[in-house]
Amino acid sequence: MTGKLVDRFPLAIASMSLGRAAHHDLETKLSAAAAAGFKGIEVFYEDIKLPARAMSTGTFEENLLKSAQTFRDLCDKYFLEIFVLQPFKNYDGLLSPQRHAEKLAKLRHWLKMAKVLRTDTIQIPSMFHQDPTVATGSEDKIVADLREVADIGAEAGIRFAYETMAWGAHSDTWQDGWRIARKVDRPNFGMCLDTYQILAQTWADVTAEGGRRENADERMRVDLKELVDTLPLDKVYYIQLSDAQRQEKPINAAHEWWDPKMKPNMIWSRNARLFPFEENLGGYMPVLEMLEAWIFDWGYRGWVSMELFNRSMSDPSPGIPESHAKRGAEAWRKCVKALKLDEKEDDA
Repeated sequence: MTGKLVDRFPLAIASMSLGRAAHHDLETKLSAAAAAGFKGIEVFYEDIKLPARAMSTGTFEENLLKSAQTFRDLCDKYFLEIFVLQPFKNYDGLLSPQRHAEKLAKLRHWLKMAKVLRTDTIQIPSMFHQDPTVATGSEDKIVADLREVADIGAEAGIRFAYETMAWGAHSDTWQDGWRIARKVDRPNFGMCLDTYQILAQTWADVTAEGGRRENADERMRVDLKELVDTLPLDKVYYIQLSDAQRQEKPINAAHEWWDPKMKPNMIWSRNARLFPFEENLGGYMPVLEMLEAWIFDWGYRGWVSMELFNRSMSDPSPGIPESHAKRGAEAWRKCVKALKLDEKEDDA
Protein backbone atom coordinates (compact mmCIF):
# COMPACT_ATOMS: atom_id res chain seq x y z
CA MET A 1 0.00 0.00 0.00
CA THR A 2 1.35 3.41 -0.96
CA GLY A 3 0.24 7.02 -0.71
CA LYS A 4 1.43 10.53 -1.31
CA LEU A 5 4.31 11.49 0.95
CA VAL A 6 2.61 14.74 1.94
CA ASP A 7 -0.22 12.73 3.51
CA ARG A 8 2.19 11.33 6.11
CA PHE A 9 2.48 14.77 7.72
CA PRO A 10 -0.76 15.96 9.33
CA LEU A 11 -0.44 19.72 9.71
CA ALA A 12 -0.93 21.52 13.02
CA ILE A 13 -0.39 24.93 14.55
CA ALA A 14 0.18 26.07 18.14
CA SER A 15 -2.82 27.94 19.53
CA MET A 16 -0.77 30.88 20.82
CA SER A 17 0.75 31.33 17.34
CA LEU A 18 -2.72 32.46 16.22
CA GLY A 19 -2.69 35.32 18.74
CA ARG A 20 -2.36 35.66 22.50
CA ALA A 21 -5.39 34.76 24.60
CA ALA A 22 -5.53 38.23 26.19
CA HIS A 23 -6.21 39.79 22.79
CA HIS A 24 -7.91 37.14 20.63
CA ASP A 25 -10.81 34.86 21.48
CA LEU A 26 -10.40 31.14 21.05
CA GLU A 27 -13.17 30.50 18.53
CA THR A 28 -11.82 33.13 16.17
CA LYS A 29 -8.40 31.49 16.33
CA LEU A 30 -9.62 27.93 15.84
CA SER A 31 -11.99 28.83 13.01
CA ALA A 32 -9.08 30.61 11.28
CA ALA A 33 -6.89 27.52 11.68
CA ALA A 34 -9.54 25.24 10.21
CA ALA A 35 -10.23 27.61 7.31
CA ALA A 36 -6.50 27.68 6.49
CA GLY A 37 -6.40 23.88 6.27
CA PHE A 38 -4.84 22.86 9.58
CA LYS A 39 -5.83 19.45 10.96
CA GLY A 40 -4.40 19.67 14.47
CA ILE A 41 -3.78 22.06 17.35
CA GLU A 42 -1.13 22.35 20.05
CA VAL A 43 -3.02 23.58 23.09
CA PHE A 44 -1.13 26.42 24.78
CA TYR A 45 -2.04 26.43 28.48
CA GLU A 46 -2.68 30.19 28.42
CA ASP A 47 -5.69 29.57 26.15
CA ILE A 48 -7.25 27.50 28.92
CA LYS A 49 -5.97 29.47 31.92
CA LEU A 50 -7.15 32.97 30.96
CA PRO A 51 -10.78 31.99 30.25
CA ALA A 52 -10.82 30.01 33.50
CA ARG A 53 -9.66 33.04 35.46
CA ALA A 54 -12.46 35.09 33.92
CA MET A 55 -15.18 32.77 35.23
CA SER A 56 -17.11 34.31 38.11
CA THR A 57 -18.09 31.11 39.94
CA GLY A 58 -16.34 27.87 40.84
CA THR A 59 -12.77 27.16 41.90
CA PHE A 60 -9.91 27.82 39.53
CA GLU A 61 -9.26 24.08 39.20
CA GLU A 62 -12.91 23.41 38.34
CA ASN A 63 -12.91 26.25 35.84
CA LEU A 64 -9.77 24.97 34.14
CA LEU A 65 -11.63 21.78 33.31
CA LYS A 66 -14.63 23.76 32.06
CA SER A 67 -12.31 25.87 29.91
CA ALA A 68 -10.61 22.73 28.58
CA GLN A 69 -14.04 21.35 27.65
CA THR A 70 -14.82 24.54 25.75
CA PHE A 71 -11.55 24.18 23.87
CA ARG A 72 -12.38 20.56 23.07
CA ASP A 73 -15.92 21.41 21.93
CA LEU A 74 -14.63 24.12 19.59
CA CYS A 75 -12.06 21.75 18.12
CA ASP A 76 -14.85 19.24 17.51
CA LYS A 77 -16.88 21.98 15.84
CA TYR A 78 -14.02 22.81 13.48
CA PHE A 79 -12.79 19.21 13.03
CA LEU A 80 -9.42 19.86 14.66
CA GLU A 81 -7.46 17.21 16.54
CA ILE A 82 -5.70 18.12 19.77
CA PHE A 83 -2.43 16.22 19.87
CA VAL A 84 -0.52 17.93 22.69
CA LEU A 85 -0.99 20.17 25.74
CA GLN A 86 1.95 22.47 26.46
CA PRO A 87 4.10 23.76 28.13
CA PHE A 88 4.50 22.12 31.55
CA LYS A 89 7.44 24.38 32.24
CA ASN A 90 10.13 25.04 34.84
CA TYR A 91 9.85 21.66 36.50
CA ASP A 92 13.02 19.62 36.03
CA GLY A 93 15.74 20.27 38.59
CA LEU A 94 13.77 22.35 41.12
CA LEU A 95 15.65 22.54 44.41
CA SER A 96 12.74 23.42 46.68
CA PRO A 97 10.83 20.32 47.84
CA GLN A 98 7.75 22.53 48.26
CA ARG A 99 7.92 23.88 44.70
CA HIS A 100 8.53 20.37 43.40
CA ALA A 101 5.45 19.09 45.24
CA GLU A 102 3.38 22.01 43.93
CA LYS A 103 4.43 21.16 40.38
CA LEU A 104 3.40 17.53 40.83
CA ALA A 105 0.02 18.66 42.17
CA LYS A 106 -0.33 20.85 39.10
CA LEU A 107 0.66 17.92 36.88
CA ARG A 108 -2.16 15.81 38.27
CA HIS A 109 -4.59 18.52 37.26
CA TRP A 110 -2.97 18.73 33.83
CA LEU A 111 -3.67 15.00 33.47
CA LYS A 112 -7.35 15.76 34.07
CA MET A 113 -7.22 18.54 31.48
CA ALA A 114 -5.55 16.22 29.00
CA LYS A 115 -8.37 13.72 29.46
CA VAL A 116 -10.97 16.42 28.79
CA LEU A 117 -9.02 17.63 25.76
CA ARG A 118 -8.66 14.02 24.55
CA THR A 119 -4.94 14.21 24.06
CA ASP A 120 -2.32 11.72 25.19
CA THR A 121 0.73 14.01 25.13
CA ILE A 122 2.07 16.77 27.39
CA GLN A 123 5.15 18.76 26.42
CA ILE A 124 7.86 19.58 28.97
CA PRO A 125 10.40 22.25 27.99
CA SER A 126 13.80 22.15 29.66
CA MET A 127 14.22 24.37 32.72
CA PHE A 128 14.33 28.15 32.00
CA HIS A 129 15.32 29.44 35.45
CA GLN A 130 18.92 30.66 35.42
CA ASP A 131 19.06 31.21 39.19
CA PRO A 132 21.18 28.38 40.71
CA THR A 133 19.21 28.73 43.95
CA VAL A 134 16.00 27.79 42.09
CA ALA A 135 17.09 24.82 39.99
CA THR A 136 20.10 22.58 39.67
CA GLY A 137 21.91 21.34 36.63
CA SER A 138 22.52 17.99 38.28
CA GLU A 139 21.56 15.50 35.61
CA ASP A 140 20.78 12.87 38.22
CA LYS A 141 18.19 15.22 39.76
CA ILE A 142 16.77 16.21 36.34
CA VAL A 143 16.44 12.57 35.29
CA ALA A 144 14.83 11.58 38.61
CA ASP A 145 12.29 14.40 38.27
CA LEU A 146 11.39 13.43 34.72
CA ARG A 147 11.08 9.76 35.64
CA GLU A 148 8.64 10.80 38.34
CA VAL A 149 6.31 12.61 35.93
CA ALA A 150 6.60 9.79 33.40
CA ASP A 151 5.55 7.23 36.00
CA ILE A 152 2.64 9.38 37.19
CA GLY A 153 1.54 10.01 33.61
CA ALA A 154 1.78 6.36 32.64
CA GLU A 155 -1.07 5.55 35.00
CA ALA A 156 -3.27 7.96 33.01
CA GLY A 157 -2.04 6.88 29.58
CA ILE A 158 -0.10 10.09 29.06
CA ARG A 159 3.28 10.42 27.38
CA PHE A 160 5.69 13.36 27.68
CA ALA A 161 7.58 15.18 24.94
CA TYR A 162 10.74 16.81 26.33
CA GLU A 163 11.89 19.86 24.39
CA THR A 164 15.35 21.27 25.01
CA MET A 165 15.10 25.03 24.67
CA ALA A 166 17.84 27.10 23.04
CA TRP A 167 17.85 29.19 26.22
CA GLY A 168 17.63 26.28 28.66
CA ALA A 169 19.45 26.82 31.92
CA HIS A 170 21.04 23.37 31.90
CA SER A 171 19.82 21.53 28.78
CA ASP A 172 19.82 23.51 25.53
CA THR A 173 20.64 21.13 22.64
CA TRP A 174 18.84 18.13 21.19
CA GLN A 175 21.86 16.05 22.27
CA ASP A 176 21.18 17.08 25.87
CA GLY A 177 17.54 16.14 25.43
CA TRP A 178 18.28 12.73 23.98
CA ARG A 179 20.90 11.93 26.61
CA ILE A 180 18.37 12.80 29.33
CA ALA A 181 15.51 10.94 27.64
CA ARG A 182 17.72 7.87 27.31
CA LYS A 183 18.50 7.99 31.04
CA VAL A 184 14.84 8.52 31.94
CA ASP A 185 14.24 5.26 30.09
CA ARG A 186 10.46 5.19 30.14
CA PRO A 187 8.28 4.07 27.21
CA ASN A 188 6.07 7.14 27.58
CA PHE A 189 8.93 9.66 27.62
CA GLY A 190 10.23 11.07 24.33
CA MET A 191 11.05 14.33 22.63
CA CYS A 192 9.80 17.20 20.51
CA LEU A 193 12.14 18.73 17.93
CA ASP A 194 11.88 22.39 16.93
CA THR A 195 13.89 23.81 14.03
CA TYR A 196 14.33 27.15 15.81
CA GLN A 197 15.56 25.63 19.05
CA ILE A 198 18.19 23.59 17.18
CA LEU A 199 19.31 26.12 14.55
CA ALA A 200 19.59 28.93 17.10
CA GLN A 201 22.29 26.84 18.78
CA THR A 202 24.06 25.18 15.85
CA TRP A 203 23.77 27.61 12.91
CA ALA A 204 22.63 31.05 14.03
CA ASP A 205 24.18 33.39 16.57
CA VAL A 206 21.96 36.33 17.41
CA THR A 207 24.73 37.88 19.53
CA ALA A 208 27.08 38.17 16.52
CA GLU A 209 27.20 40.58 13.61
CA GLY A 210 25.51 38.92 10.65
CA GLY A 211 23.60 36.49 12.86
CA ARG A 212 25.56 33.35 11.90
CA ARG A 213 28.12 31.19 13.63
CA GLU A 214 31.52 30.60 12.11
CA ASN A 215 31.33 27.64 9.70
CA ALA A 216 27.56 27.60 10.25
CA ASP A 217 26.68 25.34 7.32
CA GLU A 218 29.29 22.74 8.23
CA ARG A 219 28.22 22.82 11.88
CA MET A 220 24.64 22.17 10.82
CA ARG A 221 25.68 19.36 8.46
CA VAL A 222 27.59 17.58 11.21
CA ASP A 223 24.77 18.12 13.70
CA LEU A 224 22.15 16.78 11.30
CA LYS A 225 24.20 13.69 10.53
CA GLU A 226 24.57 12.98 14.24
CA LEU A 227 20.82 13.30 14.75
CA VAL A 228 20.02 11.02 11.80
CA ASP A 229 22.55 8.43 12.97
CA THR A 230 21.68 8.38 16.68
CA LEU A 231 18.14 9.56 17.48
CA PRO A 232 15.46 6.82 17.27
CA LEU A 233 12.40 7.91 15.31
CA ASP A 234 10.01 6.42 17.83
CA LYS A 235 11.36 8.73 20.52
CA VAL A 236 10.29 11.90 18.69
CA TYR A 237 6.57 12.49 19.10
CA TYR A 238 6.24 15.54 16.83
CA ILE A 239 8.22 18.31 15.16
CA GLN A 240 7.78 22.09 15.05
CA LEU A 241 8.87 24.33 12.19
CA SER A 242 9.88 27.93 12.77
CA ASP A 243 12.47 30.46 11.66
CA ALA A 244 13.50 33.82 13.12
CA GLN A 245 14.09 37.36 11.91
CA ARG A 246 17.68 38.39 11.23
CA GLN A 247 18.64 41.27 13.50
CA GLU A 248 20.33 44.39 12.17
CA LYS A 249 22.39 44.54 15.35
CA PRO A 250 23.33 41.79 17.82
CA ILE A 251 21.08 41.15 20.78
CA ASN A 252 23.07 42.40 23.73
CA ALA A 253 22.70 45.06 26.44
CA ALA A 254 22.47 47.79 23.78
CA HIS A 255 19.55 46.16 21.94
CA GLU A 256 16.05 47.63 22.37
CA TRP A 257 14.69 44.24 23.43
CA TRP A 258 17.37 43.52 26.01
CA ASP A 259 16.23 41.90 29.24
CA PRO A 260 18.99 40.81 31.65
CA LYS A 261 16.70 38.08 33.01
CA MET A 262 16.66 36.30 29.64
CA LYS A 263 19.30 34.65 27.50
CA PRO A 264 19.63 36.21 24.01
CA ASN A 265 18.00 33.24 22.31
CA MET A 266 14.93 33.62 24.53
CA ILE A 267 14.71 37.35 23.82
CA TRP A 268 14.97 36.60 20.10
CA SER A 269 12.32 33.90 20.35
CA ARG A 270 9.84 36.05 22.26
CA ASN A 271 10.10 38.92 19.79
CA ALA A 272 11.00 37.66 16.35
CA ARG A 273 10.16 34.05 15.55
CA LEU A 274 8.70 33.50 12.07
CA PHE A 275 7.25 30.72 9.98
CA PRO A 276 9.53 29.10 7.38
CA PHE A 277 9.94 30.80 3.99
CA GLU A 278 9.27 34.28 5.38
CA GLU A 279 12.41 35.87 3.99
CA ASN A 280 10.35 38.98 3.23
CA LEU A 281 10.02 39.45 7.00
CA GLY A 282 13.69 38.75 7.70
CA GLY A 283 13.69 34.95 8.03
CA TYR A 284 17.06 33.49 7.12
CA MET A 285 17.76 30.17 8.84
CA PRO A 286 18.04 26.95 6.76
CA VAL A 287 14.80 25.40 8.02
CA LEU A 288 14.08 23.68 4.70
CA GLU A 289 17.46 21.90 4.69
CA MET A 290 16.81 20.62 8.19
CA LEU A 291 13.31 19.43 7.30
CA GLU A 292 14.61 17.73 4.16
CA ALA A 293 17.15 15.73 6.20
CA TRP A 294 14.54 14.80 8.79
CA ILE A 295 12.14 13.49 6.14
CA PHE A 296 14.44 11.85 3.59
CA ASP A 297 17.56 10.87 5.55
CA TRP A 298 16.06 10.19 8.95
CA GLY A 299 12.61 9.03 7.81
CA TYR A 300 10.42 11.15 10.06
CA ARG A 301 6.67 10.72 9.56
CA GLY A 302 4.11 12.33 11.84
CA TRP A 303 2.71 15.62 13.07
CA VAL A 304 4.27 18.80 11.70
CA SER A 305 3.36 21.86 13.76
CA MET A 306 3.92 25.43 12.68
CA GLU A 307 5.04 27.47 15.67
CA LEU A 308 5.52 31.20 15.79
CA PHE A 309 6.43 33.42 18.73
CA ASN A 310 6.43 37.10 17.84
CA ARG A 311 5.38 40.49 19.11
CA SER A 312 2.58 40.37 16.54
CA MET A 313 0.81 37.74 18.67
CA SER A 314 -0.05 40.54 21.11
CA ASP A 315 -1.32 42.84 18.37
CA PRO A 316 -5.02 43.31 19.23
CA SER A 317 -5.98 43.81 15.57
CA PRO A 318 -8.90 41.43 14.84
CA GLY A 319 -7.27 40.13 11.67
CA ILE A 320 -4.24 38.60 13.44
CA PRO A 321 -5.63 35.03 13.83
CA GLU A 322 -6.59 34.80 10.16
CA SER A 323 -3.33 36.40 9.04
CA HIS A 324 -1.18 34.07 11.14
CA ALA A 325 -3.15 30.99 10.11
CA LYS A 326 -2.78 31.84 6.43
CA ARG A 327 0.93 32.59 6.87
CA GLY A 328 1.53 29.26 8.62
CA ALA A 329 -0.38 27.30 6.00
CA GLU A 330 1.40 29.08 3.16
CA ALA A 331 4.77 28.33 4.77
CA TRP A 332 3.91 24.63 4.80
CA ARG A 333 2.72 24.73 1.17
CA LYS A 334 6.09 26.17 0.22
CA CYS A 335 7.86 23.38 2.11
CA VAL A 336 5.73 20.80 0.32
CA LYS A 337 6.44 22.34 -3.07
CA ALA A 338 10.18 22.72 -2.47
CA LEU A 339 10.56 19.10 -1.34
CA LYS A 340 7.96 17.78 -3.83
CA LEU A 341 6.14 15.99 -1.04
CA ASP A 342 2.91 16.09 -3.04
CA GLU A 343 4.57 14.38 -6.01
CA LYS A 344 6.42 11.56 -4.26
CA GLU A 345 4.91 8.24 -3.22
CA ASP A 346 5.63 6.81 0.20
CA ASP A 347 5.24 3.25 1.46
CA ALA A 348 2.65 3.00 4.22
